[in-house]
Amino acid sequence: MPYRGLWKQRILWTATGMGLVALVAWSPFILRAAAPAGMDWNRLSEVSQAYGAVAVLFSAAAFLGAVVSIWYQAKQTRILHEEIRSSMHKELILRTLDDETLAYCWEPPPEPCTLLETRQHAFCNLIYRLWLTDYLVGRTTLEAARITLEVHFRGEVARRHWRIHSQGWKDWAKASVNRREKEFVWLTQDVFERAVTAGPAVAANSYFVPPQV
Repeated sequence: MPYRGLWKQRILWTATGMGLVALVAWSPFILRAAAPAGMDWNRLSEVSQAYGAVAVLFSAAAFLGAVVSIWYQAKQTRILHEEIRSSMHKELILRTLDDETLAYCWEPPPEPCTLLETRQHAFCNLIYRLWLTDYLVGRTTLEAARITLEVHFRGEVARRHWRIHSQGWKDWAKASVNRREKEFVWLTQDVFERAVTAGPAVAANSYFVPPQV
């Protein structure tokens, strides 16, 4: 539905633009037909020239408005495509987590892992892609992402996921033509290395205390 709405907006803007062009092209004939007999067109021409500078300003403002509108629509289309792709990937991951047999449909892990670890890595990947998408569409900044990743890499599972799968992400970033994708992956690697240097991760079995009886 959002995609259809964007196309409706484009059609509306195109029709409006064509209507304005047609109105400008036919304006001399319309004015001549509507003007009373004996009108001094030379006098009107002198008056119109006096307002020529103002007309140029209005035309420039209209052109700028059209450019901004096109840029905004292109940005919204890009955001929509990113969110659609992210949603499709999320659906695949969630189906895999619900059915362990689907894990064998993905590529084998870079190093041997248990099925539990593979499921944990898949979920970490889902979380990471959410943050990446937020940065790609402009919902967050690199500094905000750094803070989020610093907290993320305090955990044992998060560090294990990135240690095993980071090379694939880095290879993908090198091949990408999107500057923001490269920035986010390099930021993630930098935060990961700093976290490892700072000390051991919080063990997964110490995340939560047992319930009080």
